[in-house]
Amino acid sequence: MADYTVIDAHAHTYKTPEIGIQAMAGAGQAGCSGTPEELLGIMAEAGISKAAQVNMTPVREMYEAAIGRLPEDEREGEHADIVAKMGERLKRRNTWTCELTDEHSELVAFPSVDPLMGADEMAAEVERCARDLGAKGIKLHPAEGQYFPKDKSLWPVYEKAQELELPIISHGGIFMMSSGVDYTKPSNFGPALESFPDLKLVIAHLGHGFWDESVELANRYPNAYFDTSAVISGVKNLEILSDDEAAELIRKLGVERVMFGSDYPWFSPAASLNALLGLPLTPEEKQKILSENAMNILGI
Repeated sequence: MADYTVIDAHAHTYKTPEIGIQAMAGAGQAGCSGTPEELLGIMAEAGISKAAQVNMTPVREMYEAAIGRLPEDEREGEHADIVAKMGERLKRRNTWTCELTDEHSELVAFPSVDPLMGADEMAAEVERCARDLGAKGIKLHPAEGQYFPKDKSLWPVYEKAQELELPIISHGGIFMMSSGVDYTKPSNFGPALESFPDLKLVIAHLGHGFWDESVELANRYPNAYFDTSAVISGVKNLEILSDDEAAELIRKLGVERVMFGSDYPWFSPAASLNALLGLPLTPEEKQKILSENAMNILGI
C-alpha cells in the first residue's frame, strides 16, 4: 500500500476475538477483533513492517468489579488478596504479550504496570519484562487506573525505565473517555518529563483535544513525544482535525517527535495509514512519522 517503511507505534492485541471485542465495548470503528493473527494479516496487506503492542490490563476496573461482588459489609477497607490477584493477572498478560514477540518478529512488546500494584512491585515488573522477557517499553493508562502521571508513586517506574532505556507510551487526552479526562491532560506529564530528562515519554493520540497543551509540552521538554493513533484514523465521522490542521499540529509538535499509530483494533491500521499518507506533508516528513521516528524513539 505504501512506498514507505511503516511502523505502527500503537496497537493492542488480545488472546481471543471474544476478549478483544469485549475490551472495545462497542467502540470499535474497524470491524476488527484484536487477535495477533488478524493484526499480522492487516500489516502484511498494508505494508506495515512492525507494530508495538501497547497492551494494558484494566487493573482498576477489575479490582472495583471484584469489590462489588463482595457482601456489602465487606467492601470497605483494604483488600490485599484482591490486589495481589489483579497483579498476577496483569503479569500473565504481560508475559503473553512479550512471548508473542518470540513467535512473531513483526510485533514488539510494551507491557503495562499500574499503581494499584504498589511502587516496588511496579518497578520489579518493569525490570522482569525488560530483562527476562525482552520488552522494549512500557504502557501506562492513567485514565483507566485513575491516577495522575505526575503521581510520585510512579517515580520508581520512571526511574527504572530511564535506567533500562525503555520508552514509555501513555494514553493522552480525551479519546474514548467518558470520565477521567483530567488524569491524561498533557500538562500532567510535565513533572515526570522534568524529573527524568533521559526518559522518552510518548503521549498517545497527540494529547487528543488538548492540542495547545501538547505543543507547550513539546516546546518545554525535549523528551516528550507523541503518536497519531485514533486522531488520524481515516474514520470521517470522528475526524476533529482537517488534513491541514493535522499537518500544522504535527509541525508545531516537531515532525521528528511524532510517530504513526493506529490504535488497532479500535481503528484499522490500513485506514490510518491511508489517512496519514493523505496529509499535506513532504515525503521526508512522512517517512520520519511512519518509521524513522519510531526507530529512534522506541528503538524498533
